[in-house]
Amino acid sequence: MKIYLLSLFLLFSSTVFAENSFLKNKTIVGCENEEGYPPFIYRNKTSGELEGYSVDILNLVFKGSGAQVNYRLLPWKRCMSYMSEGKLIDIVLAAASTKERRERYLFSNSFSKVHLAYFYDRERYPEGLNIRKPSDFNRFYEVCGMLGFVYGGYGLSREVKKSGRGFQQLIRRVVHKRCDTILVRYEVFKNLPKLYSNIEFFDRMKGEIIPWRKDNPINFYFLARKDSAYHKHLLDFINKRMKQMKKTGELKIIKEKYGLFSD
Repeated sequence: MKIYLLSLFLLFSSTVFAENSFLKNKTIVGCENEEGYPPFIYRNKTSGELEGYSVDILNLVFKGSGAQVNYRLLPWKRCMSYMSEGKLIDIVLAAASTKERRERYLFSNSFSKVHLAYFYDRERYPEGLNIRKPSDFNRFYEVCGMLGFVYGGYGLSREVKKSGRGFQQLIRRVVHKRCDTILVRYEVFKNLPKLYSNIEFFDRMKGEIIPWRKDNPINFYFLARKDSAYHKHLLDFINKRMKQMKKTGELKIIKEKYGLFSD
């Protein structure tokens, strides 16, 4: 019996080692938007360290694997470009799915859900915007968003002016009447004070989740280079560990820590 149990232990140990062996002495680099994307990743205003939901997940995923995880904040288009090359960046830390992206990149399993929302200046529109369906956005002159971000999930027929290089800039444009409203994921906007010590006009902004997607939040994923066996292996490893973390309850604890939607 002892010999049988010892054999099982050695078999399990060798399997785990084989699964992790490709990570030994590797440095995995994750990337996100240059000013951060809370609550997924942002710079702690006191310590200066990068932290957040995506950071906590990956730190736990690769704990004891032999790999080290580093994080970088870069302009979004550069972050995506470097990831697609698979050289300087291995993983994008939080991204939505589109048909074009599915054709170009590898996707992990979904690790979070966020709600599509819009925000506006409550002083300019004290009665609200009365948005009930996608065509209601056609009543406004400028609907704005972040440069390089995707907004197909909103289902709008009109153009979204994607010119913002930062969330603070977008808020200022709303207050200065260059934009009537901005499209931002609800959980991200509510966590913006984590990015800025003194965020301007934040209290003037009011937002709502779009009603036609209220019960249908979008999924977020880790992204990696598509034509790379190494990066496919990497995402397979992440998926397996996240599945284990879900079973043990570790994933739920991290979600609750950052106030994210939990299944």
